[in-house]
Amino acid sequence: MKTLQALIGIVLVTILFFAVPGASAHRPGWGNDSGATQIENLSTSFAFYRDLKAPAQVDVYTFQGQVGEHLHAGISIPAISRLESYGVNMALMGPGLPEADHESLPADHPEGLGAIIIPNTPGKDFFEPFTLTSYWGRQRIEFNLPASGTYYLLVWNPSGATGKYVMDTGEAEVFSPGDLLRFPVWWVRVHAFFGQGMLMLASLLFFLGGIGTLFVLARRRAKLVTTNIRRNTV
Repeated sequence: MKTLQALIGIVLVTILFFAVPGASAHRPGWGNDSGATQIENLSTSFAFYRDLKAPAQVDVYTFQGQVGEHLHAGISIPAISRLESYGVNMALMGPGLPEADHESLPADHPEGLGAIIIPNTPGKDFFEPFTLTSYWGRQRIEFNLPASGTYYLLVWNPSGATGKYVMDTGEAEVFSPGDLLRFPVWWVRVHAFFGQGMLMLASLLFFLGGIGTLFVLARRRAKLVTTNIRRNTV
């Protein structure tokens, strides 16, 4: 078991740090469907893979901000043919922001807070090398918070169209050793989000087959070395 874990770790380290030099990656998340999604901090690079399944659905994200702290956030659309022209609106709500235009906000929004609305606009398309997935870029926000307190990011489609989107926040790539073992699960979940079931399954089987082959070869080599040592000592 320890040998297998070591082999998995080696393969994942190779994928993450050597196969794609200079590439960047977000920590993936899937949000909270029963309430607001908590953003742990504004510095770590997170990506939230979400699906607006109902016309009136509003996804809410919340975080604790400090005066002067920088918010970096943006929207991307997974490059799926039926979503090529899809987009969503995003709004930042919190203390110190301009008075909210309630008619431009979704019906379900926090009361008593100012707001900045960032409508759907074309952005820079990109390819994410760690999960091998492509995205159509949309709007972004770069903003220094005017006051300390609780802030909200709202995402919705004003016309009620349903579809998938990814919201990313932060810029610092922060990964722990344990994330190396989580990476295959992340990879599978992202491709399932894209609806690539067969590709996901084939790639997972290929990955597990490669790991299994390395494990078998390592065991055979260990047995061969042990046999040679025994012969030499007789």
